[in-house]
Amino acid sequence: MDADRNYTEETYRVWACDNQVYGPVAWPVLMQWAEEGRVTRNTWVFLEGTQEWRPASKIQPLHDNFPPAETTLFLQRQAAEEGGIQPEELRQFAVLSSLSNHELAQLIRLGELVNAQAGETVIKRGDPGDALFFVLAGSVRARIFVGGEEKTLALVSAGEFFGDMAMFTQSPRSADVVAEGDARLLRFGAESFRLLIGQNPAAAAPMLFGIAGTMAHRIMEDNQRFQREVAAEFVWR
Repeated sequence: MDADRNYTEETYRVWACDNQVYGPVAWPVLMQWAEEGRVTRNTWVFLEGTQEWRPASKIQPLHDNFPPAETTLFLQRQAAEEGGIQPEELRQFAVLSSLSNHELAQLIRLGELVNAQAGETVIKRGDPGDALFFVLAGSVRARIFVGGEEKTLALVSAGEFFGDMAMFTQSPRSADVVAEGDARLLRFGAESFRLLIGQNPAAAAPMLFGIAGTMAHRIMEDNQRFQREVAAEFVWR
């Protein structure tokens, strides 16, 4: 395994910032260059023994020589803050599970954390469809009133999202959404989506593809339910 490798017996070449390759050098020299800042976490290092290039940060004994990257510091601050969002909370969503820490940090920066208390209305029927919501913790309930009576349309739990249909069609909300208990939500607006697509299309693409798949699945289920209801009515008559 890589963790068991004896890096001290390896020889290395370094692709420096002047686009020159230096070496081969022994392990003590490579370590010295890292301590002096001549080799950074993003410097490409060639391992002679395995004939492969790696970023210096991927050579385990060098890792502690590099200060945490800005993205790591941001996520650490988020996790330390009371109520801050952690990467693990976002990776519970299938559409976000493949994103890197850098991409998740960008998502957090562009989003808005919403803390809803039990019974609080998160969105109202008729509101503009300008955002979707990721349920980080707790659950929410979509409802409408028919003839003065409340009807529950769906329960949305942690790891699921809602509001996507109205956001992508730019149509008013078709139902109220209320918090079942205390809930934590990440609100991600349409404008934030446009910024993410412009700034980091590699992160936006799998996310949008996953959301589109979820929407298509919901439409298919609605079509199947409608077909069953029509067939049942036809048999009854």
